[in-house]
Amino acid sequence: MAGSLLRGGGLAAAALTTLALTTTAPAASGATPERPAPPTSAAASAPALAPSAFLGVLPLGAAPALARFAVAATTDPIRAAVRPVTAADVRYTWHPGCPVGPSRLRVVAMNFRGYDGVVRRGMLIVRSDKVAQTAAIFRAAYLAGFTIRRMDNPNKWYGSDVAMMKADNTSAFNCRRVTGNSSRMSPHSYGTAIDVNTMHNPYKAANGVWYPSNGTRWINRKLHDPGMIWGSSTITRQVISRGGVWGGYWSYKDYQHFELG
Repeated sequence: MAGSLLRGGGLAAAALTTLALTTTAPAASGATPERPAPPTSAAASAPALAPSAFLGVLPLGAAPALARFAVAATTDPIRAAVRPVTAADVRYTWHPGCPVGPSRLRVVAMNFRGYDGVVRRGMLIVRSDKVAQTAAIFRAAYLAGFTIRRMDNPNKWYGSDVAMMKADNTSAFNCRRVTGNSSRMSPHSYGTAIDVNTMHNPYKAANGVWYPSNGTRWINRKLHDPGMIWGSSTITRQVISRGGVWGGYWSYKDYQHFELG
């Protein structure tokens, strides 16, 4: 079915309405960053946002599980919104034979705070049943002052995990083999894994190589640079509290990697 949906360059009759997602959370005002932000010269890819609301509309026939999260977007500090994926969204990250088809994937657009402290708009593609917890996890991290360099579609790097890690991109779905171990399918192929701030949170592959090559400085976890992740980080505690896992606890460290519960 997924192949037929993509044929012709677009999802047949896909609803492009958006859904605002929120859960109960403390006010964003007065939030203290988990780590200090760097000078404002730090680069970020997405444009800065004016303080405006992204109003969501609940699609007709939406699942009750999603309906529970439909609220006015002005109450959500990250303005989380969800829509079905289009063929363009997964042009370089999905192909026939992938374990999850496009019809089961969703784009979650959200605000994030850059390394320079400026609020920007980004997006993640996750499996449809992981939408609500993805929004909740990143909302809690945002309110805790956690910073993210960029959150762009992996298409920008033609789905190359190595290139995307070098760019310090935060992303989720990408149907591919495990970097450094081509015998295994990556959990990202299922839309249930998220890599966060990949340069500041490097990954040691089964072949003993650390990725990305420009992230070796941050193998030293005694550093306290913006965007670094520890077991005590809000984002880590949020994932684990929902039954997920963090790769920073593995013998082959994968500090950037989360698998959703």
